[in-house]
Amino acid sequence: MYEDVPPLKVWAFTAVAALGLLFLFLGYCYNGYYSPYSKELKKGKVSLPAALIENNMKDTSSVSVVVVGSSLLERALVDPEEVEKAIFSQTHKPTNVLRVSIYYMSMDIAERLDFFENVVKYPPDYLFIENIGINLDDPFGEFLPTPIDAALLHLRNQFREKSGLPMHENYYNRWYTFDIKPSSTNAFYTFEFDSATYKFLETKKMILRKVEDNTRANKAYEALRGKTKIFFLGMPQASKLEPNFLDKAGNEEFNKVMASYKKLYDIDYWQYPEIMPDSCFTDGFHLNRIGAAKYQDWFVTKLASIK
Repeated sequence: MYEDVPPLKVWAFTAVAALGLLFLFLGYCYNGYYSPYSKELKKGKVSLPAALIENNMKDTSSVSVVVVGSSLLERALVDPEEVEKAIFSQTHKPTNVLRVSIYYMSMDIAERLDFFENVVKYPPDYLFIENIGINLDDPFGEFLPTPIDAALLHLRNQFREKSGLPMHENYYNRWYTFDIKPSSTNAFYTFEFDSATYKFLETKKMILRKVEDNTRANKAYEALRGKTKIFFLGMPQASKLEPNFLDKAGNEEFNKVMASYKKLYDIDYWQYPEIMPDSCFTDGFHLNRIGAAKYQDWFVTKLASIK
């Protein structure tokens, strides 16, 4: 009856081989010299300070503005050069705008890229920080740890390239390339609406980061006082989504945290004041070009009003 069952040593060999392959893969993912993650991180650590120097230090006669955030920001302020022109048309002051929009932006990623230390070293006149990524945490965290996700993306694209298939988007290039715009086929332009993501976002819950959770950021905020005016940006959301993905009590606590930042570091909170219709979004959260035009007009006008 059991004559066809493989002997125990075959199972043992298979298990050892599988574990060996797993450890080899994890070694590839986490190697500090040649893993895809380490290579992307090194590019970011070189490109970010270079971009800050170019934007904030080389032309001291211009107003320097840095806006940092996630893919939400990339869809809200699509073209930094256009933003510069719009600011100039209202203020008649030359302005340099650096938009640092990093997919899945979080406090963890900002710290990996040494963002706060670099912005202290090369301070702008105005620093805008998207609120969702920096002051809120996703309780589920990353679907995969970043080193593993970066390795899988790299391996998939190598396979697809050799197979003659179109490659998947390398969203890690936002760590070192800061002028990327949506492609012409992106939902940003085509107005396709992702109903499945919208339904998921209706159930999404975030965790508020307290002031004391942000030690490295707070050190930078303190160092920038008197040099750089800092703002947190509240991004637009569709009407059916909970503000900041927090319940009523959570948003009350959020307001207290914003008040603490104002008191401690003179950081203002700018929330987009209107509820945009669903037609302004690609999924209830990311803007399309209609929503982006509204958001840019609001942002530029509010910035121009600062005395």
